[in-house]
Amino acid sequence: MCYKRQVNAQARFRIRDLAKVRVGIKTCADEVYIRTDWQAIPPEKRPEPHLLHCLLSHDDAARWTTRTPQEQRRQIVYTHEMRAGKRKAIDLTKYPGAAAYFEMYRTRLESREYVLRAGRQWFEIWVPQQPDAWRLPKLLFPDISAEPKFFFDDHGCMVDGNCYWITMDANHDPDILFLIQGLANSNLMTRYHDLSFNNRLYAGRRRYLTQYVEKYPIPDPDLADSRHVISLAKELVFGSLPKEVQMQKEREIEVTVASLFGVDAVLRL
Repeated sequence: MCYKRQVNAQARFRIRDLAKVRVGIKTCADEVYIRTDWQAIPPEKRPEPHLLHCLLSHDDAARWTTRTPQEQRRQIVYTHEMRAGKRKAIDLTKYPGAAAYFEMYRTRLESREYVLRAGRQWFEIWVPQQPDAWRLPKLLFPDISAEPKFFFDDHGCMVDGNCYWITMDANHDPDILFLIQGLANSNLMTRYHDLSFNNRLYAGRRRYLTQYVEKYPIPDPDLADSRHVISLAKELVFGSLPKEVQMQKEREIEVTVASLFGVDAVLRL
């Protein structure tokens, strides 16, 4: 049996059966909405702290956890909130600091004519996503990468438009998110990705699109090997392990994932 067929034969689910894969925020004016120097702006023209949120981008991506210390992460001024269960643009009259800030860039923001044609307010982020979903534990991964970089966030950070993110459906065990992470970061799944989607770019980079990642095969999460992958992934996310220990854990994941799918371990691509 060919490699791809064997992996598919052992799959009980696809990621899309258990979780939601989403694209990140798209502002179409990143230089206005995303900054690292908000504190340098005069207080009277600085958006209110309630509107500023940490933002994770492809620059922050690494396997397992972000490589960027929390104090160095960029922040985004977010223009939406949930009211009566629906996403709504904020009322700028309630946020004089944000109103003054956006006014400085009004010409730039109003040049996004497609925002106005869609009946949206001139200061709104173009693709804001759902504000109540950011707080959920999630996996992030860059759209374009030479290797898989599925990393975990449970700090409620927002996700930049050059990344995608995965959250578990409410009716499934939240620990399955770590099974997905262990599988997605494995060499086995990278080989499966290449065989299934064949979308390589310059310098060996791959596209990690929703329509690809949501089709990744997932074995029975209740199997002993699946629970072991979950345990190993948690150690790699939360353990602050020395490099040699991390490499040993990653090798153990490769062997366990191969066992789950009934193929030889892919220890090197």
